[in-house]
Parts: sequence; C-alpha cells; structure tokens
Amino acid sequence: AEAERCRAITKFALRLLALTATRPGEIRFAAWDEISGIDWQNRVAKDPLWRIPASRMKGDEDRKAEVEGDHLVPLSSQAVEVLLELRRLSGDLALMFPGERHLHRPISENTLRALLIRAGYYQRHVPHGFRAAFSTIMNERAKLLKNPDDRAVIDLMLAHIPQGTSGSEGSYNRASYMPRRRELAQEWADILVGDMWPPAIHLGQPIRYAANGPGRSGQLI
Repeated sequence: AEAERCRAITKFALRLLALTATRPGEIRFAAWDEISGIDWQNRVAKDPLWRIPASRMKGDEDRKAEVEGDHLVPLSSQAVEVLLELRRLSGDLALMFPGERHLHRPISENTLRALLIRAGYYQRHVPHGFRAAFSTIMNERAKLLKNPDDRAVIDLMLAHIPQGTSGSEGSYNRASYMPRRRELAQEWADILVGDMWPPAIHLGQPIRYAANGPGRSGQLI
C-alpha cells in the first residue's frame, strides 16, 4: 500500500494504525497533544506514549466518563519514527492526520480503506484487520514461548476490559503492565516493519497521476 501514490499523511496513518493496533477512528482523530515522551526538536524519545482520551474510546458511557479511562498506547521506535516525519507535515496543527481540503477536520473514515483497495487488498484486508492480526500473532507467540500472562497484557493493549470489571479496577488495569506492554509493542513493530521503507522516503513524493495520463502508467504529478 505504501507504494501507491497518495499523500504521505495517509501512508503514515496506515503505518501507525498497523504499529499501534488501534482502531481506525482513534487514528483519524489523533491529536498532537495526546503524544508524550518525544523531544521533537532533538528527535529523541524516552518512554513515548499516546494517551487516547476515554471520551474517544469505543465502549460504554461509563468508561467514557471515567477520569482514568484513557487508553495508554506505548509507542515502538518505529512508531516514533513515523511521528517524527509526520510532525514535519502537520506539527503546526491540532490534528495529526488532517484532511486534504479542511485542515481542522480529520481524514475521511474511508481514506485508509480506499488506499488498501487501490493497493489490491479489496475483500482481503481492511484497516481494522491490523488489530485482528496483532491479536492472533502475538497470542500465538505467547503460547509458543509459554508466556500465558501475555494474553492479559495483549487484551489491555487492544483496550479489551473483562466483562464485570468495576470502574476503579478497570482504571487500574488500564495503566498496568506498562513495561511488558512496551516490550510487546516493540516486538510487534519488529515483526511488522521488517525491511519496509523508512517513513522519510514518502516526504516530497508525487501523490497523484496526471488527469490526462493513461491510467496508472500516466505522468506523475
């Protein structure tokens, strides 16, 4: 999908979605003030974290009203690399992934799906599928490596709270196991990214084909 011609912001959104195993809606409305632990000027990070407000999380209204209901997403080194390059494009805005025409509005809910379709993944993969892949692969690794406790940690990383959990207990659980969550986030990123192009390669690239070009082989602009 990253070989397709489109805005770098769109490609960064798709990669960050995959790296964090968050929901597409959480990526769309991501704001710069939700990110901590990154020194943007010196381009270094220490315990980088994305704090998604409880009000934006999928779930019941009780959770949305919780003071400590935010979802904490530890960021891998690869996720930080994406954010450092994204910062060059939208760092002066509130939203990390603004739309092309209205910078105060997020990218469309269909943007990432459309990119996957153009890349040939129609009926094979959807943006939400990264969460399923993360759950399947990381739980299989936990089983293979005989780390049964990781299953609960993986659920926390997916913002899954067991049914019947009280509000105070849920708040406590959501902030638990952060060191292991960071390790698993990094393991997942290492598996996922592999030999992919560095994010910086997408900066300044042409984003669409000329209107008078013969399809995808036409002149790039």
